[in-house]
Amino acid sequence: MKFSQETDFAASQTAPLHVDNQDLSGKTIVITGGNSGIGLECARKLATMNPSKIILASRTMKTAEKAVEDIKTEIGFKNVEAWPLDQASFESVQAFAKKYNESGLDLDILLANAGMLPFTRREMDMTSDGHEEVLQTNHLSASLLALSLLPSIRRTAAKSTPANRPRIVIVASDVHYWATLRSAGQDGSVIKAMSTPEYYSDARERYMDTKLLNVFWTQEFAKKMTQSTVEEDHKIVVSNCNPGLVLSTNSDFMRENLPPHILKYARNMDEGCKTHLFACIDPSAGTPGEAIFYHNCQPTETADITLGAEGDILRKRVWKDTIEVLPTLDQSISEPLGL
Repeated sequence: MKFSQETDFAASQTAPLHVDNQDLSGKTIVITGGNSGIGLECARKLATMNPSKIILASRTMKTAEKAVEDIKTEIGFKNVEAWPLDQASFESVQAFAKKYNESGLDLDILLANAGMLPFTRREMDMTSDGHEEVLQTNHLSASLLALSLLPSIRRTAAKSTPANRPRIVIVASDVHYWATLRSAGQDGSVIKAMSTPEYYSDARERYMDTKLLNVFWTQEFAKKMTQSTVEEDHKIVVSNCNPGLVLSTNSDFMRENLPPHILKYARNMDEGCKTHLFACIDPSAGTPGEAIFYHNCQPTETADITLGAEGDILRKRVWKDTIEVLPTLDQSISEPLGL
């Protein structure tokens, strides 16, 4: 599938979106990047649906703690917490997962929403782990977190019913339709090539490619889960969602850099969070093994580059190259998935 013209974009952005509230009694939710923007809006909406607990994972604890207090005061939902998570650091991701897995908490919904837009950057920033920061934040750490939290998600899956399977929702974007993943045209690792100065030159291309990596990785992750030797993995839903163009915490940047004929179609926060919510809670979005891409609250075909035999080859390559650069996982996680 492709978006080829402005008319396609306009039709997509103005499509009516609908998601019904659900009773989330007993459910525990983790939202990365939950301190602001769409992540916070999702938290506010989910807090009205009677969950057991919501955890806002954020690298900026000051804003996360303010978000927690706002939800308690304005929504009246008290069981919300802020936990530190910096996706530019594998150590931080592992510490978050360790704390969570040792807490004994169930994990019914993981909304991997955190990400960064690199468009204002002119220099390449490397993390202490040796990866370009946008690549690590948007793709590598989101992947590591989903894998590292499997002990808690599996524990939840063991008690679940077909109508209430735990869900891992990794936020992608419709910009993946324009991604080319130039690094795939080179010998060697697709991932390692993306942390070189040559690849860094175009910030928009970099961002698009990280969102394509999200899609490829989620698709292969879902397949690995169906092949897992752990029965609980067969009960876990893995999917992507796309919010579209939304005026959120990047509104000033968007107003300064997007042309008026594009900006006029941007969604507000109330609309912009709906597809996230749909993927997280709608009963129809709860089928394991399918890795559905939700766009405008509907299952939608992903980019042409992900389809067919060539898409299969590239998907497996992205998975392999991603796993190779992640920290070593606990055997209880890696062995059942054949890693």
